[in-house]
Amino acid sequence: MNKLLLITISVLLSMTIANAKTTVCFKKDWNSPSSIETTALDGGVCDSKYSIKQMKEMGWNILDIKIDSSANNLSYQYLLTNDKIATNNNTQNQVKKALRTKKDLSFKAIGVKIANVQNNETTIDVGNLIVGQSGVVIHIYDNDKRLIVANAQVIESNENTSVVKFSKFDDLVQDAIPSSNRVVEKNDILVLNYLYTASLLIAPDLETFQTVRSNFKYNNFIHSDIFATKLKIDNMPYLTKEYIQSYAISQNLGTIFLVANQNVYILDTKTLKILTSYEIAYDTNKTEMPFYTRVTDIETSNLDFSFDFNFNLFENKKDLTYDEYYKKLLGLK
Repeated sequence: MNKLLLITISVLLSMTIANAKTTVCFKKDWNSPSSIETTALDGGVCDSKYSIKQMKEMGWNILDIKIDSSANNLSYQYLLTNDKIATNNNTQNQVKKALRTKKDLSFKAIGVKIANVQNNETTIDVGNLIVGQSGVVIHIYDNDKRLIVANAQVIESNENTSVVKFSKFDDLVQDAIPSSNRVVEKNDILVLNYLYTASLLIAPDLETFQTVRSNFKYNNFIHSDIFATKLKIDNMPYLTKEYIQSYAISQNLGTIFLVANQNVYILDTKTLKILTSYEIAYDTNKTEMPFYTRVTDIETSNLDFSFDFNFNLFENKKDLTYDEYYKKLLGLK
């Protein structure tokens, strides 16, 4: 009976592969959520050879993700298709142009040779940047070797020039690895918008999540389920901007997309500044807390709204809705 069942499953999988429609890949008892996207998955077309990242590169798209937990391990199941994911035209058009009070944001990296350094700042001949945009400073030595020596952020900008301030680069702190004492010098390379196309997306529901992802197709969004598993593993009693920032930095993500108040707010991971915002329409009756995720037991009970955060904004407000919570987290009125 078991042999017949295996034959039947094999035939079904062969038909799935032949039709090139959908496939299911999985990884059982995995204890490293941050590496799941680069780990070879079992089953289906993945066949213990290909990771989710490789499947995406081969033209496959994620239809759904299911994550189950047991003890300290997680089990992932991905439903994938190599057809283009059909979306309603009205949904595609939901993300509208930037608000008049905000600038359009370019996600392309900007490289500039530093010509001057004074008081840990430099002025560059690049205008119309957004205050809060960040990047890194790279020192090149021995012609082809590179070393990141500082973080950088835009603090002033006009039509022709911008002022950039430097700070310590401590994103990759590792006690076992020696750090450099080098400071920013003339002729080092400033790279703004560093890793801006690698992003975290927090959305109120599945439809909104898919809409944002389809409208920013050049961004590589880490799935919110993976962030939720981290939240669950850490048993976080509250969700703050600082926790979101720490996670995004640990995953080498340059931007954070946060949907709230009928807008998509795009934050710089390093500075937590809102760089721009885009209008989006979604049904507030369908919002999920703390955000769209398939991970079980991530509920509002995990969020301690009485936590002393930004002048007790959440004090005695445990019944906050999704929008109310994130509006306060972002400091919106």
